Amino acid sequence: MKNRLYPLLVVLINYYAALYVLTGTAILVLGDLSVASPLFFLLVWIYLLPPLLCRTLILLVGRPSGTVSSNSTTFVYWWFLTQLQILYVRFAFLEELLRIFPGVYNLWLNLWGGRVSLFAYWSPAVTVADRYFMNIGRGAVLGGGCRIGGHIIEHGPGDTQRLTLAAVTIDEHSVIGFHAAIGPGCHVHAHETVPAAKILKPFYAWKDGRVHRPQADECA
Repeated sequence: MKNRLYPLLVVLINYYAALYVLTGTAILVLGDLSVASPLFFLLVWIYLLPPLLCRTLILLVGRPSGTVSSNSTTFVYWWFLTQLQILYVRFAFLEELLRIFPGVYNLWLNLWGGRVSLFAYWSPAVTVADRYFMNIGRGAVLGGGCRIGGHIIEHGPGDTQRLTLAAVTIDEHSVIGFHAAIGPGCHVHAHETVPAAKILKPFYAWKDGRVHRPQADECA
């Protein structure tokens, strides 16, 4: 029964973003809002409610982590947290608007549950997934179009998928090059530069100008 329930829950959760947008639009159009209230409502609805819900769930349930099957409660929980963030993937300009103001985007990531220095710099078109899995130090520079994510999905046994979840750590004064990709569990050490278009596989580290393979206990 569970093998059928989990995929159904995942499909139903997929409707979250559409329902959230439609509900916000309905309140905006049909609600009795004053001239100033629509802007305030939009800011709260778009930028505050999703991260606050995510942070509350993390405080109550914890961060999903480890390697799990798609037929698991952890996978469904992670998928719901992902749908809370999907609005900013579909409409990437929403995050770019925050990045115009120094430090504001960093504070917003911390609201999700990340640990991001106010003095980290975000170039245009950076893609961030799993915002609660970001550990980014002071003076770090995220190059244009780079991708940072705390998860990876691979084919699992039978008709299932295997999900791996782990935090991404980018230490102080490090640089992530143009269109580089940093995966779950990766660690970029301080004062290092990850070259443009470089892909760090899960749990790999970048130190002394080169890739370091993960230890066995890190990827167990």
